[in-house]
Amino acid sequence: MGAVNNLNQGDVAEIWRAIRQLQVATPLNSASIGAGGVRVYDGGVITIENGGLNVTGSGTFVGTLNANGTITFTGTFNQSGPTTFTGDTKLNGPTHINGATDVTGNTTVTGDFKVTGPTHLEGATDIKGTLSVEGATTLKGDMTLTTGKIKAGGMTIDPSASGGSVVFSGGGGVQGVSGVTALKGAGNAGVITNTTASVFAGSNSVDVSPTAVTINGPLKAAGVTSTANAANMYFDPVSKQIYYKP
Repeated sequence: MGAVNNLNQGDVAEIWRAIRQLQVATPLNSASIGAGGVRVYDGGVITIENGGLNVTGSGTFVGTLNANGTITFTGTFNQSGPTTFTGDTKLNGPTHINGATDVTGNTTVTGDFKVTGPTHLEGATDIKGTLSVEGATTLKGDMTLTTGKIKAGGMTIDPSASGGSVVFSGGGGVQGVSGVTALKGAGNAGVITNTTASVFAGSNSVDVSPTAVTINGPLKAAGVTSTANAANMYFDPVSKQIYYKP
């Protein structure tokens, strides 16, 4: 049996029931937005509490994006334009940077640092610790060694020993101090100054000066044989000089 419409009864009760349903309704709990979209303007804010925001398409942000907390990106992240990071920044996992990169400020690398392409260092460079160089090395310009030694195979260059010295692996070496250059061997030596040069072997020596050549020790001429000719070399015991008479 159909309902009877009492024309003598008003619709006020029905209207209040409809208003009550609108007051307690939550139409956005399962709402969908179509092509028309939603616009929040005039200082309006969308607040998400104890929930999340899922975007399966693309999102466009114009202006300042403020994020407080942890941001997790999974997948490819493309950033174009200037990017500024302030505070601690940690990158876990492989990181690839393609293009020019400028770093201003302090940079600390605590792990292995490997460069497979050309490397250019301009400006002062401090290296503390062990430096290992493999392969050909070209040095253009002066190299200053303030402390320590230079070792090349069995040869040692010591700037602090006797005013500077070079010691060879087989023994002997070269030293220089106060304008004097000394050559040292196994049981012999040589000295070169501004005006003289001397060669020592035990207690014997040969001294060369601008005025004379002095032999200290027995003089032995190997390979000289006597002939029937008269002698033409004379030794003066007073002046201790050898004279040649043609």
